[in-house]
Amino acid sequence: MSSLFPLKRSSALDDRETEPKLVEFTETEAEQILSSVSSTTARTILAMLYEEPRTASDIADRMDASVQNVSYHLERLVEADLIVVAGTWYSSQGREMDVYAPANGPLVLYTGAEQTTPSLSSALQRVLGASVFVGLVSALVHTRWNEPQPAQPRLLSTAQPPEPTLRESLLEFATGPGGFVLGAGLFAIGCWAGYWYWTRYRPATRRRAAGGE
Repeated sequence: MSSLFPLKRSSALDDRETEPKLVEFTETEAEQILSSVSSTTARTILAMLYEEPRTASDIADRMDASVQNVSYHLERLVEADLIVVAGTWYSSQGREMDVYAPANGPLVLYTGAEQTTPSLSSALQRVLGASVFVGLVSALVHTRWNEPQPAQPRLLSTAQPPEPTLRESLLEFATGPGGFVLGAGLFAIGCWAGYWYWTRYRPATRRRAAGGE
């Protein structure tokens, strides 16, 4: 006769979505985490739970340790918010057993916030420097493209053409190769800045804020 109790882990435990946990060494939480994993037994238990959810008795059997010793470390890991009771299983005798699983995704302890979160000021400096470089290149292209051709001998008239106005000069630059180089360069810089913000800066900032909560 089959048991009426769930003897194996449910798919709901395997399908849980967990976010990475980032903790800076200077935070108070880091001290509790380091204390809870100071022993080899605790670190082994935590690694086993990252493989799959387990009960205290299952962990004890696999480690050839007492359930009391395993339960002690499980309680400390729960207090440090590293693991949680994610469900309930039942033994073949119908005894209810708590199932432990990681409370978060990968655990990262770090130091040096400027190395963890990309620097916005550095990115702006790069954008400014690249924009200046593109501007100089476009001006050089415009100058070389509009170099005066050798004057042809004129027999009837020696009058010089009038100097172009500022508006005419800007229009000539914008519609010429120099303007094309400037526009294409600024567009590429803008695309890079947007890609950097959405793929590196914004996710890193959100992870750091989540880790500090």
